[in-house]
Amino acid sequence: MRLSVLDFGDPGSSVVISLRADALGYSRYWIGEHHTATQCANPLLLAPLLALHTHGLRLGTGGVCLNYHSPFRIAEDARLIETLLPGCFDLGVTRGLSLDDKTYGALLDGRPRESLRDYLDKLADLHGYLTGRLPEGHPLFGRELYLKAGPPLWVLGQSVESARWAGRHGTGFCFSLHQAHRAQPGTDARPVLDEYRRSFKPSPEFEQPAVLVVASGLCAATEKDVETLRKQLVQTYAPAEAPTPYFAGTPERSVEILEGISRSLEADELMILDVIPGPLDLRLEMLKLLADVSGLVPRASAT
Repeated sequence: MRLSVLDFGDPGSSVVISLRADALGYSRYWIGEHHTATQCANPLLLAPLLALHTHGLRLGTGGVCLNYHSPFRIAEDARLIETLLPGCFDLGVTRGLSLDDKTYGALLDGRPRESLRDYLDKLADLHGYLTGRLPEGHPLFGRELYLKAGPPLWVLGQSVESARWAGRHGTGFCFSLHQAHRAQPGTDARPVLDEYRRSFKPSPEFEQPAVLVVASGLCAATEKDVETLRKQLVQTYAPAEAPTPYFAGTPERSVEILEGISRSLEADELMILDVIPGPLDLRLEMLKLLADVSGLVPRASAT
């Protein structure tokens, strides 16, 4: 089972976490875009900086919120990253989170929400700019694009519609059990992933369907420690906002749950989003516990 890390936490901890994930043998380390006082607002900037310090780990965005940005600008930035750091970066994109009106206004430079273009239209533009495969009739069709082709595109989504789009365009697809549960409780991942695989058409970036599944959770050495973390998690959030871990337990129990998710959804890779409400050392310990039990192979060159 391949394991990766999704990080929604304090960007000040990202260097330490990415280095630890790299050394332990995790496959990827992605950073989400969140416009709060304690989270990363620009994963497209942070991820390549981290890539300068890691070895076998793929860095990426999980994801850039496309509603807030110009597809052309994102594509140019991503193509620059791929030029300078070839083969170690993933561009994951998503629609965008629900924000308050003032934050929306600041991000969109005063434009109303109603001025936002359709998400799938922006996604199609981004894919064309990134790959150089713009359709005839597009305003920039035939124009020489900036630098070399961009990194592989991953679509983050929970709907059949987004899965179908990703499949037809030959991109990777990432389904977040955590996000789906919060946005639409009871959402079943299987029909969405089946649609992605059914719709998939090979591309230069992906010869076969590529499915990443995100599972949030917490893990500790003993059941007593797990229960302590559960209580702290509830106390940290307002009752309606506390995240519900998809897995919680000792390393053996956590890996058992993750392997079950992987089998049932036929995932190519699982991405762990830890919801540990505590010091950085607890998060690092969780990565170590899961890596040891799941059989990840450490990277000798990573520090």
